[in-house]
Amino acid sequence: MQVVLNLKRSSQKRQRGVVLSDQGLAKILQARRDSEHQENYGEPYTVEELGQLTGLDPHTLGKVFNRDVKVDKRTLRLCFSAFNITLRTEDYQKPQFLKGKMETYATSKSLFNHSQTIPSYDIWGEVPDITDFCGRTTELAQLKQWIVWEHCRLVMVSGQGGIGKTWLAAKLVDQLHDKFELVIWRSLSTLPPIREFLTELIESFPYSAWDELPNTVQGKLSRLVQCLRKVRCLLVLDGVEQVLQASEAESQANTNSKIPDWEWYRRLLKRLGEVPHTSCVLVTTCQKLPDMKHVIGESSPRRLLCLQGLSLEDGKTLCNKGGTLQGTPTDWENLINYYGGNPLFLKIAVTTIHNLFNSKIPEFLQYNVKLYGEIYQQLDQQFRALSAPEQLLLCHLAQQPDPTTFQELLDQSPPLMALQTIIEVLEELAGLALIEKQGDYFVLQPVLRDYASAKRSLL
Repeated sequence: MQVVLNLKRSSQKRQRGVVLSDQGLAKILQARRDSEHQENYGEPYTVEELGQLTGLDPHTLGKVFNRDVKVDKRTLRLCFSAFNITLRTEDYQKPQFLKGKMETYATSKSLFNHSQTIPSYDIWGEVPDITDFCGRTTELAQLKQWIVWEHCRLVMVSGQGGIGKTWLAAKLVDQLHDKFELVIWRSLSTLPPIREFLTELIESFPYSAWDELPNTVQGKLSRLVQCLRKVRCLLVLDGVEQVLQASEAESQANTNSKIPDWEWYRRLLKRLGEVPHTSCVLVTTCQKLPDMKHVIGESSPRRLLCLQGLSLEDGKTLCNKGGTLQGTPTDWENLINYYGGNPLFLKIAVTTIHNLFNSKIPEFLQYNVKLYGEIYQQLDQQFRALSAPEQLLLCHLAQQPDPTTFQELLDQSPPLMALQTIIEVLEELAGLALIEKQGDYFVLQPVLRDYASAKRSLL
């Protein structure tokens, strides 16, 4: 009788299996990532390596991570202890709590592949083509250091229009997507209504359909942060300068008390940088973000990369893939240096050289008309986005000897511009890569010098 009773209890115990909760899954995935960073040179563990660490076979590991079949608590404790974390009550739950939700999730994407490693989710959004990508080795290495090794939660890439910010972000996604459970790419070239935008982001995450979405924008912001904590995601927001441009256009017209969408977008960017989460938000912009100015630094989880132009060799590789352009090494140097290695400007110039100058670089250069068409339009768009002091100082720099020291600039500073203003403006222009700091000198690219010199007479 006693034996029968024990058998019944044993059977009941097996039926009382559990699965990881959302919190437990996020906790062990983060611990695994930390272990990979510290013990495996940042590379994901294979199934075999995970089996050796936990003492569990691949089939059992699949149950744990996919959460489609219940397991006993001892199995979960083995997984947790393998990564030096403790299994707590809130880290698991009975499977009926996930009834109807597990099936939807399990059919969409598995967290565990028996023959590979734990893979990333699908990429949501249209990532630009990077077929012609070249160079940027140093910049990619820096971004990887911040994102993969230092776990920065907000990384901004700034620079003038056409310099290749979007291209660089797309290449980074191509190289890092397997380090994340989810990659989301969203372009802000046109700003959708903030409610629609937040809903779309949230619904890109697994588990998003499990609970009813909040109705308020504030509630959706909070839900998005929760998603970024549960799932390690690389969220790319491309072209956030549109938020600032919209704010300037709408702030004068907005007379009601309702918070406009552009203000919500600014709050979104600020919150994604301030609130702790385990994901990374990568932002590209050709305008400064005022709310982020003083929160970026080497010891901060928020970083800024000011993107400069391509090197001489990389610029030549980009321009001459067909090998048909003709010019001496000096011609190539003059062409690429004039445009500051700006990929867009170089492509426009190369098209002109092919179409009008028989693919001969020196014939194009001899006419000294290199500031035209879309190149001028791009510079004009960015110039108009600058403040009045920034415009004035940029034009003033264009009239100074090149290069110029800070003292020389101060001695010849524009009338009524205080020292404090000069310092602030120089920092802003450098942060937008509109001026370069080379040792003790400030340097303007020739194309910017010509543009600003032409604009000076209009101020």
